[in-house]
Amino acid sequence: MGVPGQLMVANCPRCGKVFQRNLRNQCMECSTSMNDQLMDCVNYLRRNYRSSNEQVCAATGVSNVQLQVWMKEGKLHLSDYPNLSYPCASCAEPIRVHKLCVSCSTRITSDIRKLTESGSGAVAQPMKQSDWKPLGNPGGFKISDRWNRV
Repeated sequence: MGVPGQLMVANCPRCGKVFQRNLRNQCMECSTSMNDQLMDCVNYLRRNYRSSNEQVCAATGVSNVQLQVWMKEGKLHLSDYPNLSYPCASCAEPIRVHKLCVSCSTRITSDIRKLTESGSGAVAQPMKQSDWKPLGNPGGFKISDRWNRV
């Protein structure tokens, strides 16, 4: 990490204060504030588990972006709340699992399959074992050297 005895400090990404580095990468005030907002959302959702993203944001004052971050981080379990969702990374369609919706995932998979079958495009062909070349330090130790010793 750093030099022993040296304080590891950084600026808080939310408020800009200088703080001693921790696992959350936020100052203590912002961390407490985020925890409080998360608990407000969880308490609201316990009472109103069928609420949508917009309803939770309106009732708690938390931004929709922050709500989506908590969903992706697993702090809000979507299995418990049937009307919560976050956008697909490709088309912004509301989804509840993974990063891509089914249609985007299918489209990308078929595009990759077409490129590999046609043999053209930016997709590299798999190497044959006879084409493999050793990588790394030529003077380094290899496990096979141990077995080939005389």
